[in-house]
Order: sequence, then C-alpha cells, then structure tokens
Amino acid sequence: MFCRSGTGLRMGWVGLLVALAPDPVRAEGQWYAAGVVGTLTEGSWHEALIPRDVQFAGSSMIGAAIGVERPLGDSRWRIGIEAQVVAHAGAQDHVELSVPITLRYMPRGLGPVESFAAGLGLSYATDIPQVEIDRNGASQRLFVHWLAEVEFALPPEDLTTFLRLHHRSDGYGLFEVDAGSTGYMLGLRKRF
Repeated sequence: MFCRSGTGLRMGWVGLLVALAPDPVRAEGQWYAAGVVGTLTEGSWHEALIPRDVQFAGSSMIGAAIGVERPLGDSRWRIGIEAQVVAHAGAQDHVELSVPITLRYMPRGLGPVESFAAGLGLSYATDIPQVEIDRNGASQRLFVHWLAEVEFALPPEDLTTFLRLHHRSDGYGLFEVDAGSTGYMLGLRKRF
C-alpha cells in the first residue's frame, strides 16, 4: 500500500484530477510541444530557491512534453494538462512519466516574460530514484509531482523558452515514504 489513507483517498485524488482536466474536444485548446534539459539538486524545493545554497546531485535530465491549454473565460489565466517523459542519467538511470494539471497566468507589460505557471499531478519512475534514496534513505516509484515555471518570449511568436522547478515527493504525507527530489529545467516550447 502506498497511500496512508487507503484506496478511498487515492480514488478521490484521481477523480479530482479527472474533473479538473480540460477537455480538448469540448473547448478550443492550444497545443504545444516542449523539450527540456536539467539537473537534480540534493536539497528540498525551498532550498532550490536560494542558488548560493544549492548542491547538485550528479544526475541530469532530458525530456519532452506535450500539452494543451485553454483560456479561463476572458481572463489572462489558462488551464491545461501536460504529459512529460524525462530520462534521468548519472547518479540514477531511469525514466520518469509525469502528468500535471497546469494553471498559467499571462501578464501584460513585463517585457520578455510571457507567463508564470504552476502544475500539480502524479509522477511515476520506472525505477526507484537513487537520488531520493541517497537523500532520504528510501523512495518509491509513484509520487506527487509539481512544477513552477517562468516562460520567456522568443522572436518567433509561437516559440518560447522557460525555466522550471521540477519536483516530486510524498506530498506532505500523501504517500508512506517520506522522500522527494527537486531539479532545475530549461525548456523550449513550440505552440501550434
């Protein structure tokens, strides 16, 4: 059993994710594809916010994502869903699959800043991540995944670059094993 509160809580989370996911057939969605590269840190997500304190774990990441987003009414907000495949190499060697629901804010007048985004979903690793074992003593394949991102405009209108915090963990007790990892990612996104 991987969840402290049992099957009911797991089914509730799955139901919530399905209910919040946008329906690209029903709504006009904008699709995108992205490529990412990155590295894992040895600290927690809040330690990753202070660059002078960051220690790297010797594990690199390369991956791809495809997603769809749709506007929330006439606001500057968009909701979406993204499917990510990330290969890890170095201190650990596995593939991670993540599916977060995303919320994106598109400000105006911030120069090259195109958007700010956050996402929440699940992450599945094809092998138990060694960086998480080294840091916490144990880990598991299925965890909560979240992301925080700042996106920047590039000269072609449909092309952007982004910086992202990529995090997976037990979600403050949603899963039995108290572990997690955080990485920095640099990405390139093409909207179509």
